[in-house]
Amino acid sequence: MNKATKEARLDAESAVQPPLSCRLRPTELLGREGPIPNMGELELENCSDAPLEIEYTMSPLQFLDLEVIGPGEEVISEGHFGDRFSPMRHPAVLRLLPGEKFTAQVALLATVPWEKRRPGTYTVRASYRFQGKRVFAEPVMVALVDVL
Repeated sequence: MNKATKEARLDAESAVQPPLSCRLRPTELLGREGPIPNMGELELENCSDAPLEIEYTMSPLQFLDLEVIGPGEEVISEGHFGDRFSPMRHPAVLRLLPGEKFTAQVALLATVPWEKRRPGTYTVRASYRFQGKRVFAEPVMVALVDVL
């Protein structure tokens, strides 16, 4: 009986703390011609006690989704962030040891068509699919003053 109680507690703990965490934060990125606007840094962290392996066929970012909510409080993003990558010849594996992090620069408004970009404040919600589940990052705010 004690064993069943211990197993139930472990299942409940694993439901609270997923093995992978996803974070998104705005960042300043300098390009050849100066600052690149509306950039962010995605961070994936292995929060488990065992190595995690993410097999991918295009990029580790193929499982990232960015949902963007516009100034009018409606979802204006289209498609998936991972649609921008081409397949590789052979699958690869991103292996994260316990506590290890993977980071990548991402365009926060990459899923928003140019014609939908208007001055105002946007909310970007990032999610990452892993082992049949989604992990979510805290939303990030983006303010557009001028639209080119």
